[in-house]
Amino acid sequence: MARVRKYKLLKGNHVKQTIAIVEDDAQQRSYYADALRAHDYIVVELEDRAQAIAAFDEKLPDLAILDIALKSDVGGGYEVCRYLKQREASLPVVFLTSRGDELDKIYGLQLGAWDYQTKPVSLEYLIVRIESFFQIKQLTSTGNNSESSNRSGELNINEKSMQCFWREKEINLTPTEFSILAKLVEVDEAVSVDELIKATHQGVVEDNTINTHILHIRKKFKKVDAAFQCIKTRYGFGYQWSCE
Repeated sequence: MARVRKYKLLKGNHVKQTIAIVEDDAQQRSYYADALRAHDYIVVELEDRAQAIAAFDEKLPDLAILDIALKSDVGGGYEVCRYLKQREASLPVVFLTSRGDELDKIYGLQLGAWDYQTKPVSLEYLIVRIESFFQIKQLTSTGNNSESSNRSGELNINEKSMQCFWREKEINLTPTEFSILAKLVEVDEAVSVDELIKATHQGVVEDNTINTHILHIRKKFKKVDAAFQCIKTRYGFGYQWSCE
């Protein structure tokens, strides 16, 4: 088994996080689980949709890693993701699958996944992606950002709890979507795609991925306000928050 180099977490992060792995291949599941346990995570191993939902009925994890095809259940991972998001919209989900088609990736992100990785993925990279999320969560709860920000009396974002409200109605954003929105409302001018990529704290992110996240953010706002048009496209550059 490949050796995995440990990456130092931010100081003060002493609480062990629970990660659930839903993967029907026992060898692969054990491979990922052993690596995560070596980094002091508590790992729950699950092999199919029924087992996963039964376990999550008892207790939700802090993060879930899902394959899409679970035994003969070709879309089982999608259904597990849907279930988790219904239980806890902010719970981070990482798809780890051999299905690399762009439509699969878009659908996974539309369901609210924080990340979508196509196998094979190195253990070092997977560990860094997971630690990235927990570091973002820690930074938003212990950083120097003000607790909330209001713009035009319509938007209220709480960076400590990663909550977003539009016209007093909550918008359930994924951590990545929240980071992008917070960056947009931070300034009055347009924000470049490169700056939005940096705001996700995710390392290598494609321009098209940012575009997809923006699409999802807009759709979520329009679910509570059909006339919402405050995220403007600045073609060839990026996006801007402007309600004028």
